[in-house]
Amino acid sequence: MKRYFLPLFFACAALAGCGSVTSGIDFKAPAGWTTFSLLGRFQMWTKPSPDKNKAQMVFLVRGQTVNTMDFKQIPQAGTAIHNQKQSTIKICGNQRAQYISAVGTSSSGGGDEALEMISAPVGDQSFLSMYIRPQAMKADPAAEAAIRSLCAAKTTT
Repeated sequence: MKRYFLPLFFACAALAGCGSVTSGIDFKAPAGWTTFSLLGRFQMWTKPSPDKNKAQMVFLVRGQTVNTMDFKQIPQAGTAIHNQKQSTIKICGNQRAQYISAVGTSSSGGGDEALEMISAPVGDQSFLSMYIRPQAMKADPAAEAAIRSLCAAKTTT
């Protein structure tokens, strides 16, 4: 898992800028996961495991504009991405989003990891959420639900 952290950290920081990552959205992070935020526009949650090769991560990044983020802009830094599938999905009822699933293999060794990414505009900004887990591990339903919760915050009148 560590092999993805550094390149993703810098890619997300470059895409993110400043501000609050969850302001204006109703993002639901997985309950009980440990959180870390950076610059207010990037936040990460981890589900620790005694075996460091079985750790899981969820990332959330707030972009600068309404345009959907381009997944191809995220550097792979020694990681081979394969079995990539991209589609347009609906989240939060009828909100259009871009979905990519892929498998990542690090050039430094270790097992394959499953990656799920969703990018969607909310208001006048774009958001990117990502879930990374060991490919051999069953997906955590709370993490999969979290990356699909890029919904506009409900306002009360």
